[in-house]
Amino acid sequence: MRSHVVLLALAFVLVAILVAGCTNTGTPPQSRVTQATPLMPASGSPVPPEKLVAFVEKAYEYAKEHGQIAAVREFNNQTGQFAEGQLYIFAYDTRGNTLALPFQPDLIGKNRWNVTDANGSEFIREIIETAQSGGGFVHYLYSDPSDNLKIKSKLSYVMMVDQDWLIGSGIYEPQGDDLIVRVGGDPRVRESLKSFVEDAITYSRKNGKDAAIREFNDRNGTFVRGNLYIYAFDYNGRTLALPYQPKLIGTDLSRLQDPFGVNYTRVEILLAQHGGGFIFYHYLNPARNMTLEPKMSYVQRVDETWWLGAGIYLQDMQQEG
Repeated sequence: MRSHVVLLALAFVLVAILVAGCTNTGTPPQSRVTQATPLMPASGSPVPPEKLVAFVEKAYEYAKEHGQIAAVREFNNQTGQFAEGQLYIFAYDTRGNTLALPFQPDLIGKNRWNVTDANGSEFIREIIETAQSGGGFVHYLYSDPSDNLKIKSKLSYVMMVDQDWLIGSGIYEPQGDDLIVRVGGDPRVRESLKSFVEDAITYSRKNGKDAAIREFNDRNGTFVRGNLYIYAFDYNGRTLALPYQPKLIGTDLSRLQDPFGVNYTRVEILLAQHGGGFIFYHYLNPARNMTLEPKMSYVQRVDETWWLGAGIYLQDMQQEG
């Protein structure tokens, strides 16, 4: 196993409390949402970054289920379900052509590849590149339609819908150093997590599906390191590997929803099917008595029958910081 993956695992987990913490292994996450501990928004920010990310992830699921034409129509609807306060969905193709921008309809169809903000940042290019890297956060300056188009600092979260187009949304004047943004934007964390999943995929292809699933479900195996572990599902949401919840093996978890309304297993399935990517949601932390906590995962397909994922808990990174 690559050395940086080992370092990642050691940094993320509290091995000493793991054995005592891994209880209630058969409880589905949705039955414990009252134990969620979402990260608080930074002072002065009306919309927490977690809500921003959830908003985009729900729009992603909508786009995958309804198709580009219907989704873009809804995203451009100023009174639609994806226009909520300062939150709205924008969409571009990978060449920088504007597909959705509900409060600047005159820009629909225009190419904005070379557009820069007041600081000279080529933010449209950065948005596209970030989405193509698996999704993530982008900082830039932009006009706020809820405040007479005043230019403000903006934090956006973006995702590819498929290989040809992407979506995103943003919050204006974000305050402070929010943990979800810091962790989600750290290239070392992202690459290490992605590499851990890719190593598991390599193992699966070399040793076969059955042997790999046994290994992933073994708490003493290669791919279980405290609360950093590989999980596996098929594309219907049926659980194949979940080492700290063995009673859920074989069950359908495709309808799970976190406290922000993200159908996260469904989103993970769609991401895995279409190139892989990162997702934020809430899930049970085995290192803290299966408490529901904010988590960032990376997911990727193994083949046409199943996919893998692994995630880090943001609270662990806060403690390490």
